[in-house]
Amino acid sequence: MWAIEQVSEQSWSADIEIPRSHWLCHPAPSRVPVTLLAEAFRQAGLAICVAGLGMGQSVQFVVSTMTIRVEAEELHFPRFGALEGKLEVTFTDVRYRKDLPHLLEVDYRLPGVATGHVGARVLNDSEYAAIRRHAERLGDDIRESSTSLLDVLEQDAHHVRARLSLNEADPFFFDHPVDHLPGMLLLHASARLHEYVYAAPPRFLTVSFPAFGELRMETVVEASLTSHGIDAAFVQGERAIATAVTDTDSAALAG
Repeated sequence: MWAIEQVSEQSWSADIEIPRSHWLCHPAPSRVPVTLLAEAFRQAGLAICVAGLGMGQSVQFVVSTMTIRVEAEELHFPRFGALEGKLEVTFTDVRYRKDLPHLLEVDYRLPGVATGHVGARVLNDSEYAAIRRHAERLGDDIRESSTSLLDVLEQDAHHVRARLSLNEADPFFFDHPVDHLPGMLLLHASARLHEYVYAAPPRFLTVSFPAFGELRMETVVEASLTSHGIDAAFVQGERAIATAVTDTDSAALAG
């Protein structure tokens, strides 16, 4: 990401760049992964919160929902170089607690490419530490998986059940110490499951995070299938830590 610029009281623009050399682009280097699009949106929002809205570095952004809707028929890189563009970022709702931003609703638009939305809570470090005081943190005993991200256990015409395989050495999803399953990893798993079933990436993807996913608990994905999308839940024990809905048609779930 490059420069950010304030456009109005609630709107900003951010120059973004998605590199075609990123490992998530393989084995289809001409195609822009929806996960990298979501990450570009997320990073732009974080940069604006810190540099533009003055929230400071000692806060934790806890995403509750993230939605990506691809406008382009096919999301491809240009013939040479990265996908570049000017991202429009609008804070549609900012709610305060003790005179500090606490709840955020943010819309994103990359003209001709995609739109998105993020809902998030802003917690200070002590608040976050209090709610995660019993969490296991990523330590030096990094666990690497030799299997793919999703291990399909059962599948029929209406349902897929899979196990999430975690690789803690992954340089993208684990680029900093964490005490929970990264939300972007669960979003990526949703996109990959959709592609596994429909042999094409989703053009609509929305993920909600009702609870933190613990790092080393078994995570199972239960997905109902439609003619063009999945309705999935990521479950640890009897608790849903995330839900996802995807569609091959970006307009099918417009609203």
